[in-house]
Amino acid sequence: MTDQTLPIAPAGPWLRFDIWLFRRLGAGRGPALGLTLARLVARWSWLPLLALVVLVALPHRLGPALALLCLAWAGLVQLAGKRLARRWQAPRPFALGLCANHLGHGGRAGFPSSHALVMGAVLGVLLPHTGSGAMIAAMAVVALGTGWARVHTGAHFPLDVIAGLALGVASGLAFGLVLPA
Repeated sequence: MTDQTLPIAPAGPWLRFDIWLFRRLGAGRGPALGLTLARLVARWSWLPLLALVVLVALPHRLGPALALLCLAWAGLVQLAGKRLARRWQAPRPFALGLCANHLGHGGRAGFPSSHALVMGAVLGVLLPHTGSGAMIAAMAVVALGTGWARVHTGAHFPLDVIAGLALGVASGLAFGLVLPA
C-alpha cells in the first residue's frame, strides 16, 4: 500500500482528510524512541494533570471541593463522549490498518477522543479559577502533549483529538464559569 492509497473504500471526505493528515504527521510510525515516549505520555499524562488540578485547587476558596467538582465534571464529559463515540462508530487508525496498535486498544470507536475530552474539560473548568498564566500553560502543554501521543500511537486521528479538546474546553469553561470564584 502506498501513501496515496486508502486502506478502505469508500471513505467520506472527513475520513480521507483525517487519513491524509495522520500520514503527513508521520503518526503511527517513526523511531522507536519517539513511539516509546508517545506510549508513556498517552498512558501516564493524567498524573501531571492531576497534580496541576491540586495545585490550582488548594489556594482557591473552594479548596479541595474545586478539584472534586472539576474531576466529577470531567468524568461526566467523558461518559457523554463515550456515548457519542458509540453512536458515531468512527474507526481508529490502527483498526483501518494504518499502523500497529501501539497501546493495545480494543476496536471501539475513537471519535471524539475521551482523553482529549477529559483534558479539555479539566482545563476549561480551571481556566476561570487560576490567575497563573504558568499554570494554564502547563495544563495546556499536558493536554496538547496527550493529544499528540494519542495520535502518534495510532489510537486516534488528529480530528478526534481536536474535536475532543474543543468540546472538552467548551463544556469545562461553561461549568467553571458557574462555580464561585
